[in-house]
Amino acid sequence: MEEWAYNGTAFQINSMYLLPEDAWTYELSGWYRTSGGVAVVIPDTTPDGDLFTPADATHAYVAFTEGPLPWPVLLRFIRFVEASGDIVSDPLTANVSGDLSLSLNSWRFASQAFEVTSYHDGWCYELYEVNPTRSSDGYIDVRILDLQPGGGPLVPVPAGQVTVTGHRSPTFPWPVFRHFLDAILASGDTRDDQEG
Repeated sequence: MEEWAYNGTAFQINSMYLLPEDAWTYELSGWYRTSGGVAVVIPDTTPDGDLFTPADATHAYVAFTEGPLPWPVLLRFIRFVEASGDIVSDPLTANVSGDLSLSLNSWRFASQAFEVTSYHDGWCYELYEVNPTRSSDGYIDVRILDLQPGGGPLVPVPAGQVTVTGHRSPTFPWPVFRHFLDAILASGDTRDDQEG
């Protein structure tokens, strides 16, 4: 277990083997009841073996609990998981199609369909699965407040004021979630401050 502090709030990072799922999980949670949480679950290809052998990232998924997380903390957590070496991606199988060119964008991953909406409320990006079969009907949003709410182009707040919030405990395939983060970073509406 690790503990991180950010803006006076403590966050706990745990990693453990989940026997019922035969998977390794990384979990991030805040100490306050109002803080959200997220877990990255990576299936084990050799559950009867002595060592954990991560499945291809197309089988990994990200699960959110209700509540907000600071954008810099979430990005730090994702870098932490990726640095573990347990996210093993094959570029040929981890293909997610879709971008953020419209206010309603259709994305595909394998047989699953997702939508990403964006709208001016400050600026907000939402990701959800269309007709979910095995996951909840939940969604996540990334809220970027506008320093000039009276009009004109978006003047985003610093990354430390951006939040990522889970609603109704959604789950997403790892490649879809990672593509969502990368698309938002590429939009220029917020950035990765590499804060520790």
